[in-house]
Amino acid sequence: MTPVVYLDKRELYFPSDIQAQLNNTYPAIDFTASTSDPSSFLLSNLDQLNVIGNCTLKDLPACPIYLTSKANVTTNPQWLYGTKPDPVVHDTVGARSNVVIVNDHGGGVVDAFYMYFYAFNLGNTVSGQTLGNHVGDWEHTMIRFRDGTPTAMWFSQHDNGQAFTYEAVSKNGTRPIVYSALGTHANFAVPGIHSRSIGSVLINDTASAGYFWDPIISAYYYTYSPSSGTFATTDTSTPVSWLSFLGRWGDKQYPDSDPRQLNFLNLGISWRYESGPTGPLDKDLDRKEVCPGDGNACTTLSALPALVTGSEGPSTVSISNTGDTIVSVTVTATGSVTKSSSTTSNAAADSIDSKLLRVCLCMVTMVIVIWQLPM
Repeated sequence: MTPVVYLDKRELYFPSDIQAQLNNTYPAIDFTASTSDPSSFLLSNLDQLNVIGNCTLKDLPACPIYLTSKANVTTNPQWLYGTKPDPVVHDTVGARSNVVIVNDHGGGVVDAFYMYFYAFNLGNTVSGQTLGNHVGDWEHTMIRFRDGTPTAMWFSQHDNGQAFTYEAVSKNGTRPIVYSALGTHANFAVPGIHSRSIGSVLINDTASAGYFWDPIISAYYYTYSPSSGTFATTDTSTPVSWLSFLGRWGDKQYPDSDPRQLNFLNLGISWRYESGPTGPLDKDLDRKEVCPGDGNACTTLSALPALVTGSEGPSTVSISNTGDTIVSVTVTATGSVTKSSSTTSNAAADSIDSKLLRVCLCMVTMVIVIWQLPM
């Protein structure tokens, strides 16, 4: 009943060894090394960084420790690409890239979490720009059992996700199937195109039945005690303390002044590089519903969504302000840009230049609609 994962057929950034992430990063606070000997930190003692950063579980988001890449990520160091599943055994051979965490709520209710780790998250392309990249990527699914019977399954997707009845989920034999989106590794119950919003931008994730991965083969196994917030394992060779690390598993978001960074349209809604994620402890392991308790409504769907497919087309950006000017920008799949604008006095359209940026920055309302369907 443990999940199997299909990585997209065009995937470049595969599941990664968790210890390798430590080998290729150093703990930093505001991009400055927080210790003189970063190599001393292993999965067996990573939680010691909490002391250096004065990090507490009560205020986890404030933890200033970031596992920062030793190499400039724009040079594409090899470790970011992870380990491609072997086509015969379907394992990330030599890489521990999956974590199973079981929380027994009592009363016959048990949650089994399957945490998937990737060294790099490749963001989505919007108007010719790749946005939302970050070092480190923790995604997960969760199966809820009642009296030993699986009843529902959660699929994490960026800041939220989807829940389905276990019966509704597609199976490979008796094992539920997960489709991991290209680059972002968001988890879906069906392949195809999945739209989501970042601020006012509507973009697409794409998933397909590409590389077949059986994550359970090279997994660490733990139980979680919500009363103490601690983890345990029956295998004495399995490191435990790293699960209590409260910092981030990648670089801090680069400032706009960093040449690697891009602030999309200078509007502060999305950037080329974002901060790395928090770890498994921050995934609401003691949730009451199948969905995390993040304030969003929790609906467990009893049927899978329809499959959406298509080919890549243009992106249309419609921008309006509270005055008389309306600006429309079309960005083709190849990145060419055309612009038209109209006013109540029928003024001629301006060319794409800094005037457009100034218009964008002074707008009171903005609507951006992106249509980008993959090939």
